[in-house]
Amino acid sequence: MAGSMAAQARRKVVRNRFMGVLLDPRKRPPEAPEHASPAPYPPDRLRRVPSDLRIELSWSASRAKEFERCKREYWYARYASWGWWKEDPGGEKRRLAILKNLDSLPTLAGDAVHRAIARYFELRRGGATMTAQELFECARDRFRAGWRQSLGDEWQRRPSKAVRLDEHHHGAEVPKEVTDRYRELLEACAANFLKLPVALADPAAYLAVEELDSYNFLGAKVYAVPDFAVRQDDRIHIYDWKTGKPRDEDQFQLHTYALYACERWGVDPERIVLHAAYLADGELRSLPVDPYALSECQDRMSESVRAMADLHYDPEADTPVMANWPASGAPRECPRCRFRGVCEAAVPSSVSG
Repeated sequence: MAGSMAAQARRKVVRNRFMGVLLDPRKRPPEAPEHASPAPYPPDRLRRVPSDLRIELSWSASRAKEFERCKREYWYARYASWGWWKEDPGGEKRRLAILKNLDSLPTLAGDAVHRAIARYFELRRGGATMTAQELFECARDRFRAGWRQSLGDEWQRRPSKAVRLDEHHHGAEVPKEVTDRYRELLEACAANFLKLPVALADPAAYLAVEELDSYNFLGAKVYAVPDFAVRQDDRIHIYDWKTGKPRDEDQFQLHTYALYACERWGVDPERIVLHAAYLADGELRSLPVDPYALSECQDRMSESVRAMADLHYDPEADTPVMANWPASGAPRECPRCRFRGVCEAAVPSSVSG
């Protein structure tokens, strides 16, 4: 009985804190900025951008990582490039938008695998399936399409839609042995994915397949895109497909999806199981959700959102205070930064044409 009461108390704490109904009035969520926009998707994803669109405070695990990595990089990506769609080709904001949306070969390969797997689940819903060879070919074709698009000029007209590789943009040579390794990676990921039991999950139990969604947290719009979620054995299983090596941040990202699941499907934390599938070598790391770990994740999210909110401003109405946006990632992050060609604070060796 005592154990059951303790579990109920833990669930109550997580629910109360997650929904923003903090019991301590000193910790109540701040009001959303007056210029926050109710737009259903981030500006980058809008096909037609309203003329009166206003910038809003938004959060995701990737944006938080960018903010922590280098404040100046975050400023270029989120504020300095804002309004690029109003400029003619050649404008400074459009140039920054192009840099903001640069992909890399690892991200292109990862996206190709994610899209191929999403296609696999789509076919399963319709009663069809894919072999390992077909799944590989689907990923390979998407990788090739992105490569070709990067070599064209569509990225100049549609920087938030078309693929442009950092390697192409900054003139880096890509030897054949490198592209051959990516072909091998795609092949391994396809084969290892189909070895996972979840590949045969009942389509009627699918909850989410690469679906963009959002919720409000402390006045910020939080974006969540679980790779795959399915209801099995009276539990919700959330999967994250990884084409690279394990990283310390992977568990944090998965726990942000668990918070989303609590909100989206009204599930208790103990009924969520997280899975990081490292498809390159076939390793599957499964992690049942612990309410205390989820609470720690939420604390970290809260700290990140508040730090972003402290610096948030409207670039169309306010003058930036550049002291708020130091090149905090220099010199360590400069050689890999998308904005190394325009950032005045970048270390000299990282600047290319």
